[in-house]
Amino acid sequence: HFGSEEKADTSGFLKTAAGVESDLERGYVMIRDGSITGISTSLRIADESSSGQIEIIVYKNGEAIGFGNTLEIDSPESKKDYDIQSEDTVSFEAGDTISVYVKAQEGLVWEKVITMVEITSAE
Repeated sequence: HFGSEEKADTSGFLKTAAGVESDLERGYVMIRDGSITGISTSLRIADESSSGQIEIIVYKNGEAIGFGNTLEIDSPESKKDYDIQSEDTVSFEAGDTISVYVKAQEGLVWEKVITMVEITSAE
C-alpha cells in the first residue's frame, strides 16, 4: 500500500503504509520471488480548475516497469482506476524494491491518493 493525504501540485513519490516516502532506491523490499499482477488507485482532485492527466508509475529497483494507472482529470471529484495483468508479465526476485511515483501534469492539484500494488508470490 502506498499513499499520501497531503495536497500537492507537483509530481512525486508516494509514502509507504508506514508513512515513509518511497523513492528510486527505497520502497517495499520483496521477501519472495513473484509478480506484480494488479494496481488500483483512488485520489481526489482538489482544485476546480484542474484538468489533464495523472499517471501512477510503479518502479522496480529504480526503473519504471511499464505498468500503472492513468487517470483522466476533467472535474474536481474523486477519481479511481484499476488494472490487472497476468502473472510473470512483470516478475521480481526476493530483495527487489518496489516504489510508486505520481506523475501529474503541471497545474493539477491532487490529494488523498491511495494506491495498492497487488503481488503474487511464487511458492
